Amino acid sequence: MKHCLPLWLLLVLLMRWLSAARATAGPTATGRSLAEALNPDGTLQAGAAGSFDARAFRMGTAPDGQPVFRPAGAKGTGDERWADGFNLPNGTDGTVYAVVAAGTDTYIGGSFRVAGNVVASSVAKWNGTAWSSLGTGVDNGVDGTVDALVVANGGEVYVGGNFRQAGRVPAYNVAKWNGTAWSSLGAGAYYGSVFALALANNGDLYAGGYFTHAGTVAANSIAKWDGTVWSALGTGAGNGVSSNGYGGTVNTLAVAANGDVYVGGEFKQAGSAAANGVAKWNGTTWSSLGNGVSGSAGIIRAMVVAGNGDIVVGGAFTQAGGTTANSIARWNGTAWSSLGAGNSNGVNGQVRALAVAGNGEVYAGGNFTQAGGTTASGIARWNGTAWSSLGAGNSNGVDGFVNAVAVAGNGDVYVGGDFIQAGGALANGMAKWRGAVWSSLGPGAGNGCIGRVLAVALAGNGDAYVGGTFTQAGSTAAYGVAKWNGTGWSSLGTGAGNGVNGSVNALAVASNGDVYVGGNFTQAGGTAANYIAKWNGTAWSSLGTGAGNGLTSSVNTLALASGGAVYVGGYFTQAGGVAANGVAKWSGTAWSSLGTGIGGNTGGSSNVAALAVASNGDVYVGGNFTQAGGTAANYIAKWNGTAWSSLGTGTDNGVSGNFSSVNALALTSSGEVYVGGYFSQAGGVAAANVAKWNGTAWSSLGAGVVNFGRVDALAMASNGEVYVGGNFTQAGGSAANNVAKWDGTAWSSLGTGLNLTVSALAAGPAGKLYAGGNFVATGDGSKVMVGFAIYDPAAPLATAAAKAAPAAQLFPNPAHGTATLRLPATAVRQPIALTDALGRLVRQYPAPAGSEAVLDLRGLPAGTYLLRCGELSQRLVVE
Repeated sequence: MKHCLPLWLLLVLLMRWLSAARATAGPTATGRSLAEALNPDGTLQAGAAGSFDARAFRMGTAPDGQPVFRPAGAKGTGDERWADGFNLPNGTDGTVYAVVAAGTDTYIGGSFRVAGNVVASSVAKWNGTAWSSLGTGVDNGVDGTVDALVVANGGEVYVGGNFRQAGRVPAYNVAKWNGTAWSSLGAGAYYGSVFALALANNGDLYAGGYFTHAGTVAANSIAKWDGTVWSALGTGAGNGVSSNGYGGTVNTLAVAANGDVYVGGEFKQAGSAAANGVAKWNGTTWSSLGNGVSGSAGIIRAMVVAGNGDIVVGGAFTQAGGTTANSIARWNGTAWSSLGAGNSNGVNGQVRALAVAGNGEVYAGGNFTQAGGTTASGIARWNGTAWSSLGAGNSNGVDGFVNAVAVAGNGDVYVGGDFIQAGGALANGMAKWRGAVWSSLGPGAGNGCIGRVLAVALAGNGDAYVGGTFTQAGSTAAYGVAKWNGTGWSSLGTGAGNGVNGSVNALAVASNGDVYVGGNFTQAGGTAANYIAKWNGTAWSSLGTGAGNGLTSSVNTLALASGGAVYVGGYFTQAGGVAANGVAKWSGTAWSSLGTGIGGNTGGSSNVAALAVASNGDVYVGGNFTQAGGTAANYIAKWNGTAWSSLGTGTDNGVSGNFSSVNALALTSSGEVYVGGYFSQAGGVAAANVAKWNGTAWSSLGAGVVNFGRVDALAMASNGEVYVGGNFTQAGGSAANNVAKWDGTAWSSLGTGLNLTVSALAAGPAGKLYAGGNFVATGDGSKVMVGFAIYDPAAPLATAAAKAAPAAQLFPNPAHGTATLRLPATAVRQPIALTDALGRLVRQYPAPAGSEAVLDLRGLPAGTYLLRCGELSQRLVVE
């Protein structure tokens, strides 16, 4: 490392100070630009000290562990080799709980990590054409769930939910975004969550949820923030809401024009007043709205003030003030009424969201299929006299739940929730209704997977098959399994019956192209298939016949032998009616066991998580077990066709450590076995979560992978290099986010890696690596890749692309000591300027007399530079 530990500590303190300064001082500059303290490669200059304005930068980590600062929005070094295009085509990768329309912008909150082609941590903005995050890089959004949103007249965005940080600023469950930075609202609302927010005309913010304190004030599930301090609504222990002596829950809030605050939720009292699920605070006292709501669950989940001052509430109830009202009702100040007449009033499920349009029409969203007797899937409209759906026939509404509705000034209706389609068109959790047509919100193109990818396997023709918990791959509906042909996705099967009815944990592709799929499911393409199935390119089939086909429980791993046999590992105890503990073989016609299988795990259920078949037919089995065929075998064993054996002798065989397991295996052509998992020793040798067995002895792979270290996936490249994926931040002592490469002697990262767990890897031709997991972006968050990613080590870096420009040639590049700049014959000979990545002049060279100039680079720190000669420019990397 170039700098000692005290500088690193100084950096951490500096960043925390800057975060606090941003939170309190807003967008005003707080000191010199951080650019003044950086080397050309983005590391801190030796001896750098003081306070700097770092808001235009994001922090990453160099391979040697040093902090590195880059301009916000710039991609990390090496991330060019991660393929583009695996963002979402529209919407989010999770659930939307809150939507607010503010002018031409629409803000959403929920539990998601990506919006379209932007990393957005549970809160995002749609400007009508594109998504953006609230904050940059790892500092965007919140570290939990957003359940409520409001936008002030000045444009400030308030968010509430269940989180501890907003933009890395400590903020308990409620925070403010001022357009450039996040800040807390005092000590926030703690010992619970915030589910509702509302702003009064004077700027006071009301927060409701389930909590006991707001700031330093005892507040029973509702409180007020006046911009400086929190206060309770009511005095003493009886403030706020309660339910039979216990804490009540506030799900929704609305402020009337006169400042009265209406509160809905799950409670029986407001202050000292009896109030069934709904109450009013007039600034000094609580009062009920008649007898409130009752029946069914008796809960209010949504509330809105109509243009005439009436209060419309929605939730799960069958009566309001003694009047029959199915989950939606209106309070006119003195009495309750239903929306619709007779038994067909309201909806046949729950109402979770309400919004009122400028013309007075009420939009209701939730989990229902009818409104006023009319078919309406999740969303409906009340025009004052009758209910109607949004869309006609089977294309009306959404195919899931609606949690939030907002009406823009132009009448567009924005709908958020937990759904995949709106009006029959793909729309992931977020959609827009404009008069007669549904549309999605997003870039329109993207090949990310909605859900986690747990398995990847390559076919001989280069196609990649992926399996997992997803329901969509790119714009293709694909249930649990899909195929990537290099340009697009396709499902395995057609219509609603494609794929499987559960999750896919394992894949294997035979030489004839048949695809074997294992996981936690009971049907494949509509065919009964217990936890394992085969796709032959046109149809699905089970492995075995009748009710006893397949396995008795889930499959974790698959491996193919050269003769076509399929080895299966998992949690099962039978295969095709044959006793088989955790591991079995399918011959193509029948099931058989491998001796008595595995067992002996006293800490939990024994299972097999990894399989590999050697060229001689030996089968290596890894997982969570301590015996194989009655032989002591610590988490890994070998089956030679007739008997089990351990890898190593005595008590030091296999791997060990607290809560050990073997999760991944890979074999070399010479028979060496690479093992990954969660362990600290292999055969008594220190080995951090990854090790090698050469047939007689164990060895470590350098310092292994550490920092929350766990290996879930291994892949062997054709050149013998080993790719490792899992959950870690270091490999061999260097920064490596969840994926790394071992070349036989040293570890290296793959750009900035991937930001979350890597569950599956497959190595293809020319060193290409295919990865699946729970990630949504590169390690620094600069490039979106949802669930699936491809790394091409042969892809040119940005510096290599610049070198190839025909106007001028720069070589070698990267360079050390000297480099040569070759100019076109027609170029004007001018002095050559060398600037760093921030545009600062570093060196100047005289105009070349001929077509080439040899540039002295000695003494320059390693990093990226820019050479300019008149109008010609080239990017240069100094090593």
